[in-house]
Amino acid sequence: MEDVDRVSDLPDSILCHILSFLSTKDAVVTSILSTSDRRPKSSSSKIFLSFVGKMLFFHKTNVDKFRLKCGIRVDCCHVYGWILAAVWRGVKHLELNISYTNVKTLPDALFACRTLCTNLEDVIIEKFNMENINNFNISHHLLQSLTILHSNDSSNCWLIIDSPNLAYFKYIDHVVGGYSLENLQSIVSVDIHFIIEDDDLQADATALFREISNVRSLLLSSTSLKLLLSCESLPIFASMVELKLYCEHSYEYWEKGLESLLTSSPELEKLDFDQEVLISLPEKVPSCLSFKLKMTEFSNFRDDKDCIEKVKYILKHGGALQKLTIRTASYYHDEEKMKIADELFASPRESKQCCILIVW
Repeated sequence: MEDVDRVSDLPDSILCHILSFLSTKDAVVTSILSTSDRRPKSSSSKIFLSFVGKMLFFHKTNVDKFRLKCGIRVDCCHVYGWILAAVWRGVKHLELNISYTNVKTLPDALFACRTLCTNLEDVIIEKFNMENINNFNISHHLLQSLTILHSNDSSNCWLIIDSPNLAYFKYIDHVVGGYSLENLQSIVSVDIHFIIEDDDLQADATALFREISNVRSLLLSSTSLKLLLSCESLPIFASMVELKLYCEHSYEYWEKGLESLLTSSPELEKLDFDQEVLISLPEKVPSCLSFKLKMTEFSNFRDDKDCIEKVKYILKHGGALQKLTIRTASYYHDEEKMKIADELFASPRESKQCCILIVW
């Protein structure tokens, strides 16, 4: 009789009832380590699902933080119940990582939760399947930071954002069917990286760029820059003081680049860019370069005439320039370094306060 495990033979209802009397940590450890290897997985899963439900529904304690990660084995009813239980327990911090296969919508009560939504400031939406969704609406008066990453099948969906206190917006995703962004008067920083296939290069993101044009700091991928420059009427970024452009593919066949955006950025003070995005040197010097630009980082520098002329152009017309940082694209021998440095340091500078830093 000493080797007989009578506890494991008890009905699931009794096992769950026993576990409900333990602390959360002890109950989870007990349910996982006790005799799970002796029971079919379906039975073990059933025990655990029932245990979680009892812990949430019947323990009379508040839930400050609730993190839920589950796959397709957990059905919608369980997920709904757990989320609703957390809401009823006054959850203040909620993190959901759930499968869209079984859970296509979230409970309405979640978005009316007094302890969570009234204080909601930071939202991250990742790998959300927008299939069969016409409008994806994000609206909250206290939301300050919004990140959207890698949604699925979003080509026919409209993204609607109405958040008057939104200060930071990060978007790494495909172009959706349409954009409606309202009340973004508080926007400060935006990071946009459009994921575009070759057959999507005609996608239209004009509405998005128009509504963020009052941003102060803008980070764009090369594909995002290309979509911005394809707008029929290029927005004026009247408040933008910082711009960073990074490169993920060649600009060889571009007709226009950074030079076009500079003309629409009259207050720009800090510029960080890959030299390839500067396609041509404008005859009419952008006003920001003449009067506002203070710091510039010029990356992917190569020892060729085209690159050197770009640097000389910035030095010649940068009336307010204080620092120009040049990051080289390849290794150079000491003699080559001296030759490049001598030529750049000897170039005429409009700003007498400008210093040049070359990072080899």
